[in-house]
Amino acid sequence: MLLRAILLVGLLLPAAVRAQPATQEVFAFVLLGEGSDGAPVPMVRTVVEGGTSCPTLRNAPGAALPAMSERQRPEGGQFDQVMVCEARYPVGVAASVEVAGRRIDLPPVTLGTPRRVVLLGDSGCRGQGVRKPQTCVGDGYDKMWPFGTISSAGAQDRPDLIVHVGDYNYRGTPRSIVLPARVTGYARDLTVNVFDTGDLDDEDDEPRYPIGPGYWSQNMQGSLIPDNWPDWRNEFFVPASRLLPMAPWLLSRGNHELCSRAGPGWFYLLDAASPLLGPGQRQGACPPQTPAGWRPGAWPKPPALPFGGQHFPTPVNPPFRLKLGALSIVAVDSSDAGDSELYDLARYVDTYRSVAAMLAQDPTPAWIVTHRPIWGVVKKDKGSPAGNAPYGFINITQQTAVATVFPNGMPLNVTAVIAGHMHRFQATGFGSRHPPQLVVGTGGMELSSVHPVPAPDDPKRPIPVPDFAGTVGYVVGLKDFGAMVVTLGEGGAWTSTLYGTAGETLATCDSRWPRQGSGRSVCILR
Repeated sequence: MLLRAILLVGLLLPAAVRAQPATQEVFAFVLLGEGSDGAPVPMVRTVVEGGTSCPTLRNAPGAALPAMSERQRPEGGQFDQVMVCEARYPVGVAASVEVAGRRIDLPPVTLGTPRRVVLLGDSGCRGQGVRKPQTCVGDGYDKMWPFGTISSAGAQDRPDLIVHVGDYNYRGTPRSIVLPARVTGYARDLTVNVFDTGDLDDEDDEPRYPIGPGYWSQNMQGSLIPDNWPDWRNEFFVPASRLLPMAPWLLSRGNHELCSRAGPGWFYLLDAASPLLGPGQRQGACPPQTPAGWRPGAWPKPPALPFGGQHFPTPVNPPFRLKLGALSIVAVDSSDAGDSELYDLARYVDTYRSVAAMLAQDPTPAWIVTHRPIWGVVKKDKGSPAGNAPYGFINITQQTAVATVFPNGMPLNVTAVIAGHMHRFQATGFGSRHPPQLVVGTGGMELSSVHPVPAPDDPKRPIPVPDFAGTVGYVVGLKDFGAMVVTLGEGGAWTSTLYGTAGETLATCDSRWPRQGSGRSVCILR
């Protein structure tokens, strides 16, 4: 059966509109990680609210498979009401999990070339912000927050892989928090900005550069709003409940999953790091978010700053590679890379040196998947300067690291950079060896305006952006919710379609177009 349609639709399940579920919530999905031997490893993961023992995993004939093991909960108690278990998942056959009287069927997984790949990202909901609030519950739910399930006609129409480019949890990760006087010992409550190395595509707010001499985390001891399971449940798992078991996932980490924000839940619920990947592998976790010796109610008096002069507790995962037949996907954790200020550059130079080694070892066509785009065009006051042009550039940290490691451009076997972070669709084809870039931050979060601003006489025409990482980029963009379906061809070539919430075609793309010159981008707006 041919793929007829893959649509991003609104949340239809009754449970999706309840702030507090009345019944036990159960979720299951398959995710991919890189094993110690370099081979891809499919793993099944279950997330059971109120669970006391791990579910049973069975193959299609009904025989029990090896027992699932429990993942280690974050400290602090905010995830005590949910149990996460995992096991290696069989290749080539379907399986199911049984828990709490329910059965969830999971897809057969192959480790060959994925022919159809769904891309989405930035899927959380803004909530009742001061400006441009976004409704997340109630009537009109599907229109105001379209992240839900990607549906297709018939079992054979399922995608072979789903790639989420990060940022799952928005309402649970505010930009600022209040630390009560009883926690600090100060004369009054203290309002602080939560650490983030840049989140500069939200046009409603003034430019905010939160990198400073101190490190403030919503997961500090005494915080009134630490990362917690109910936020993850309502923000990601309930709306994704139909999508989760459809196909195996590659999950990317966004800046909203920094340890200063929703990092504890990320490492517990979604991160691919696991002992199941083989010798020397283990589950990740956030380090303590309060400096040693800072006693409750007796913090050092200002101007003392948490972790001042120390390395901030923001662990970043090393890159990993999924070798899937005729395609390699290299996942880069860019959660801590500064958007428009150089930050932690040495770490990202090392990261891309590792990426370079992976690409040199294997000439297979490759995608780089990273939350923050390497080459993104944003509002002038939100990015690094672009001369007199009415726009700016992000991500300056990754751009500098890539230029350092690849002074002559990325290897030709890199056929795409796939990212999110910017809450819109942006596609760029380059007049050089830079691979085309797709930004698909259109999964549900309130959208931002298109930059560079399209030409009034022809808004679908690519905008030439000179001096774009040493070359010219041809950029198209849209302010529409949607998901992208990528179809792989031969020799690393690919085509794709961006679908809107009603199934309409918003853009079509072809990796070969930028090479054909004439100012073509990698996508055409429809």
